[in-house]
Amino acid sequence: MKPKIEEILDILLREVKRGKSIEDCLKDYPEYVDELEPLLRLATSLQDLPKPEPRQEAVVATLRNVKDAVVEKTQKKIKFSLRKIFRLQPAVIRAVAAVVLVVVLGWTTVTLSAHSLPEDVLYPVKRLTERIQYILTITPEGKAELHIVFAHKRTDEFAQSFEEGEEMNRPLLNAMLNEAQSALKYSESLPEERVKQLVEKIMTCNHHQREILEKIKPLACSSDSPIIDEAINLCAQRHRCIEYTLNPELYREQPSSTCWDQCCDWK
Repeated sequence: MKPKIEEILDILLREVKRGKSIEDCLKDYPEYVDELEPLLRLATSLQDLPKPEPRQEAVVATLRNVKDAVVEKTQKKIKFSLRKIFRLQPAVIRAVAAVVLVVVLGWTTVTLSAHSLPEDVLYPVKRLTERIQYILTITPEGKAELHIVFAHKRTDEFAQSFEEGEEMNRPLLNAMLNEAQSALKYSESLPEERVKQLVEKIMTCNHHQREILEKIKPLACSSDSPIIDEAINLCAQRHRCIEYTLNPELYREQPSSTCWDQCCDWK
């Protein structure tokens, strides 16, 4: 009997896990290469995702809050017991209830992490969710849209986490500018009719980033001021190049390729 593709995929996943390359695995099933290759690469990408590593202090604080909430509910004598429900119901209902509970808890964790900041315990969950969303997005336009969304998120996180006189979060600054940079690069491969709409969104994001940087500049510590100035200048360069893309008739000559390279360059 000819094996089903699901069975073959299970076999190959085990082989990849043992260290065998995807190319060598596919040699045994040449007739399924087109179907199996993207599935294997997606599976290996998901396996390589970093595991969230919450800070120990945040975990302890969260557990303490949970304990306090449980004590408070117990004192109010709430007549509700998951243990009782699971004990009284048939096995099938208990199994379904367990699945629903896991799904609800997982959904709740992802939802709560949506507004978390880098110092929060759920922030790694937020970034992991974003990375999975990005991996599962196939089209260049979809990836460019996600980079814009992520750029807005990193910008808001940067603004919210900034404290007057304290050293700013430089990795977060890098992330917010690099997300906008990636969106610009993806826009170059899109059809002409879609480029304008995307570039308009990038310009809005770039303007938002420049406003945030100019707002915090007077409040930043002296060691961060040169970096903020550099970031503001980069946003200004991006604005000029993006504006030319949207309104080329306003310019006597097209910005050089060096200009575009400079407007995208951020370490």
